[in-house]
Amino acid sequence: MNVNQPTPTSNINLSASSSSTPRRTKSEFPIKVYAMLELADNIFEFAQAVTWLPHGRAFKIHDKVKFMNKVVPVFFNQTKIRSFNRQLYMWGFRRIGRGDEQVWFHDNFLRGKPEDMKHMVRTKIKGNTAVSNEEDVSVPNFDDLPPLP
Repeated sequence: MNVNQPTPTSNINLSASSSSTPRRTKSEFPIKVYAMLELADNIFEFAQAVTWLPHGRAFKIHDKVKFMNKVVPVFFNQTKIRSFNRQLYMWGFRRIGRGDEQVWFHDNFLRGKPEDMKHMVRTKIKGNTAVSNEEDVSVPNFDDLPPLP
């Protein structure tokens, strides 16, 4: 990426303050995921790996290998899908499906509503406590909800 070009997340502003000093926070993870999905709408190679679902309330990782090799390095310093999934869980994302199915949603992570991400909170995990991906998830029926922009 060219240093003079804006970063993929530079056009998403969630701060309520008018401070002109940029500061990096751990809340950048959901912002980067959002920017990644928005960019995937415009880059075919990214869209083969990850996209918003048509209703805009969840996203799907279509090709884990392409996702980790082509998309993730642009936004994150992770090299393993398990690390990326762990971050999603820590940010309160819930996984729909089992096995290789990689569909994720969060009540405050909606296409066209980046301002809702300010309500997302990262859960701290101490010691060797693992985030469970086996918990029963109450999944809304996205088909009954109106699509997002």
